[in-house]
Amino acid sequence: MKTFNFVGSHLSTRQRQMLEQQQRVKAFMNPVLNDQVQQVIEVLEARKEQGVKPEKQWFTVSDTRGTVSIAEWMGF
Repeated sequence: MKTFNFVGSHLSTRQRQMLEQQQRVKAFMNPVLNDQVQQVIEVLEARKEQGVKPEKQWFTVSDTRGTVSIAEWMGF
C-alpha cells in the first residue's frame, strides 16, 4: 500500500489558475499541433544540453542618432 504526503503542496490562487489554463489548452490542442510542439520542445532541450545559444530573434536594423528634420520625415 502506497501512502502519499501532500504537506506543503497547496497551490496559490495564481498557480491554480495557471494549472487550469494549461489543462484547458491541452484538451483544446489537436494531436498534430501537440506533436509539433513536443518536437520543438525536444529540439530546444537538446540544444540547451549541448550549450547552444538560442537564435537571436531581435536585431538592430539601423542605429541613427540625432533629430530628423521635417523634410526628411516627409520624404523630401
